[in-house]
Amino acid sequence: METMKKYSLLLILVVFPNLLHAEDFLNNYLGNLSTFQANFEQRIYNDNGTLLEKSTGKMYVQRPNKFRWVYETPYNQLIVADGKRVWIYDNDLDQVTVKNLNKALGKTPAFLLSRSRKVNKDFRVKQIAYTKKAFELIPKDKQAAFKKIRIKFNKYNNLKGFELLDNLDQRSYIYFSRVKKNKRMNKGLFIFTPPAGSDIIYEEEY
Repeated sequence: METMKKYSLLLILVVFPNLLHAEDFLNNYLGNLSTFQANFEQRIYNDNGTLLEKSTGKMYVQRPNKFRWVYETPYNQLIVADGKRVWIYDNDLDQVTVKNLNKALGKTPAFLLSRSRKVNKDFRVKQIAYTKKAFELIPKDKQAAFKKIRIKFNKYNNLKGFELLDNLDQRSYIYFSRVKKNKRMNKGLFIFTPPAGSDIIYEEEY
């Protein structure tokens, strides 16, 4: 019986080495992440591979539950999570949309980087076969806005970016540059005060 138990454990480790490594790697990376900031470039393609939109900006994360995502080109938009709610400010419309933090993030890169949760609680994780530093995450929540998320690292274990496939089969690529980890940040980055006179829309109770 003891021999059979050892054999069964060995079989599990042989069949699922990538799964075990993937979850451990991601949980370790996120567990040791207190802050993250970077410049980003985001590209969105339709299901035929046509480029729909390209944008650039800066992003800041402070775990848990705080981030600031600043779109600078081709339009100005600011997204701030203050720990309880998410504020989305459209500069052109002078409009602020307020959302509940839990419902606003969904299963997105912002969710992954800012929430203090083990990845396997919300995703099925596997390591992509062609590289040791890329992982595919499938949301367990059937209502999630994305079918899958791929997260990629360089050889120094620094986060390179994300690839997302949404429910319309559109692909979004987010590339990071000038990355800084675990640096002290100004608390004001995660505080948003609506500009005087702007329209404020509360999408739902928070």
